[in-house]
Amino acid sequence: MTRGPVFMLFCLDYRKLETFIASKGRVNTASDAMMLFLGIQDVAYFAQNMVLAAESLGLGTVFLGSAPQLDSELREIFCLPDRAFPVVGMVLGYPAESPKPRPRIPTKFVLHRDEYYDLDADDVEEALSVMDAGLIREGYYARLNAKIKKPEPGEDEVGYDQYGWGEHISRKYARQGLRHDTLMEALRQAKIEP
Repeated sequence: MTRGPVFMLFCLDYRKLETFIASKGRVNTASDAMMLFLGIQDVAYFAQNMVLAAESLGLGTVFLGSAPQLDSELREIFCLPDRAFPVVGMVLGYPAESPKPRPRIPTKFVLHRDEYYDLDADDVEEALSVMDAGLIREGYYARLNAKIKKPEPGEDEVGYDQYGWGEHISRKYARQGLRHDTLMEALRQAKIEP
């Protein structure tokens, strides 16, 4: 999909829920933290159902997970009121190409039966080799020019022929991180206090 004609924004909506509660003469006393947890689940279910519906009609979708970091801009564009918060965006349109599904970590490493299975070093190596080999073979990060730079000297010497998901995700969360204070401030701006 080079450009999608439709952008959808999926939001937590405490405001509407609290309006329904108020219509019955009551006040919401649930903690915002618990409502945040439950609300993210509801948003995720709805967004995934939109993907399935779109795909059944031959449409393509792309999730944009940066919505919480763009709260101020999205709040202004979509006139979001207090107590509504953007969770994820999605572009919707007819795909310009039909790529094969991207490689995934093998199911045996993410599906647990009866109890949690902790990965050992060999499991990690095998799982990453599947993800990395597929994305490197496809030229996924090279095509997007998506290498995350590191500030330490010498750490950017990995070329795209070795830059797979493991390298990308470890750089993303070890170097850039997802700033807790930024997210908390965005939630406060929406009048949500987790």
